Amino acid sequence: MNKPKLIISSAYAAIITIVFVVGITIWAELSAPLKDWLKNFSGHHWTSKSIFSVLLYVALAMAVYVSPYARDDNRLKGTLDVLLASTAFGVVVLTLFYAGHHFQLF
Repeated sequence: MNKPKLIISSAYAAIITIVFVVGITIWAELSAPLKDWLKNFSGHHWTSKSIFSVLLYVALAMAVYVSPYARDDNRLKGTLDVLLASTAFGVVVLTLFYAGHHFQLF
């Protein structure tokens, strides 16, 4: 097993999954039909988002892992930096969205 490649694959999958979770969370809050569909899929919209997130993460991690790879230590650090930034950005976006939603700014 190539550990650096596994780490990079996992990081790429996590970045895309974070974007997915943030996007679908906001979309579901603004779209009653989507939220209802998510509820009907598994019984609760949070559970459905979790199921889709796990499936997306696993599929992407496997797809990136089997793709061609040229070892580059800078790429490993850069990918982890992007993952950290994506996580922080997702937290900020969701916090601002729910704060705005709570205070009825939109």
